[in-house]
Amino acid sequence: MDIQEVKQALQQIGYQKPFRVTFKKVSGELREMYCMMEVPTSEPKNPLVLPVMDLDKGSWRSFRIDSVVAIS
Repeated sequence: MDIQEVKQALQQIGYQKPFRVTFKKVSGELREMYCMMEVPTSEPKNPLVLPVMDLDKGSWRSFRIDSVVAIS
């Protein structure tokens, strides 16, 4: 997916709604995460990095939106 497609998909999902994302880690490994976005409280330091709550692990994680393979 390109960055615009990812941004559109995330905008359609909205905040505090669970979704599944598959992305390529820095190591090249694919990772799937069940997560949700929280309403941001400040401007992001890096607009390409999205912090999310990993619902399986119960902790904050992040992924680069330019590494997303699929969102459902």
